[in-house]
Amino acid sequence: MKIDANRIRTLREARGWSQEHLADVAGLSPRTVQRLEAEGKASHESRMAVAAALGIEPGQLAGREAAPARPASGIGAADRIKITLWIVSIVLAVIMFQLVAGYVLGKSAGLRDNRINEACKAEPASCRR
Repeated sequence: MKIDANRIRTLREARGWSQEHLADVAGLSPRTVQRLEAEGKASHESRMAVAAALGIEPGQLAGREAAPARPASGIGAADRIKITLWIVSIVLAVIMFQLVAGYVLGKSAGLRDNRINEACKAEPASCRR
């Protein structure tokens, strides 16, 4: 696996460590650390050991920066806003439906009552009270 040999050397030297000290901390042989810095090739296990010893993410040894931390829920802020807007839209649609249905039903019931009242005024004997 290809790694950035200069990055290992830079991180090691920034700590004031020798190759032998890095090898001891990582649990590797000094020859392995020498090869890592010279050739830029490492096994998965060596890469993990060196990254742990240097206190960095293994991906940083390949020249990539560490992956940004994701929110614990796995949903980003933009997605939360979209979900919230969808929920609000659905709730408003349900409320509007209830208002329109209530208006239509109430209007027809009111008209029916008005017709009954008019019929009772015209012919009071036909009305039950």
